[in-house]
Amino acid sequence: MTLSRYLDECAIRAAAVLGHGVEASISLREHGISLRAGSSTPGAGRCDQAEARADTGPCIDAMRRGTVLTTRLADMVPGWEAWQAAAEAEGFVQALAVPAEVGPGARVAINVYSRTPGDWPAGLVDAAVGHAALAADAVRLQLQFADLGDAVAGLYRTMTDRATVEQAVGAIMASNDCPEDEARAVLRTAADRRGLTEREVAEAIVRTLVLGGEGDVIGDLDR
Repeated sequence: MTLSRYLDECAIRAAAVLGHGVEASISLREHGISLRAGSSTPGAGRCDQAEARADTGPCIDAMRRGTVLTTRLADMVPGWEAWQAAAEAEGFVQALAVPAEVGPGARVAINVYSRTPGDWPAGLVDAAVGHAALAADAVRLQLQFADLGDAVAGLYRTMTDRATVEQAVGAIMASNDCPEDEARAVLRTAADRRGLTEREVAEAIVRTLVLGGEGDVIGDLDR
């Protein structure tokens, strides 16, 4: 099973286990790039895509801070307008964002969405923490396999700079449902902010998302 499919299934299982009619989406951040990695429903996925494209929202802020965040859609949070508009359009009234560490500079988070107002049921937050940890374990394992796999390592290291960047741009476009120029700008900005080449940032994306899935792309990365 590819990583992208596993994270989709992880989001589906999380929503089913958490119950209470919730929906879930998983985001991954690495090298300052946010991508939607898996979702239990298209609606939850669209919310995370809007958040990733704006580079701000509960899931991204939770990963940046390393803390669990809860929010009600009725409470306007400055900077979250794009995510909030998407969540309201889907009929959600509140969300819970739970981050988990993958490794240095890389985190995942699970966004839990609900159309029912009121306090989160007892035990739901703890269960969401557990599912976020499972998603982080899956990404960590993928990176370890990429490190150990000579065939995989040899493949991405012998790819030309152009081919690597094109693969990464395609992954960003597919994950966040954004146009090519926006995906290229995301890659370029992430490289500039960290003093890295576009090849270095693109290689991280290809290594984690593309080669791990035999050409399949998944969604969300870290800052």
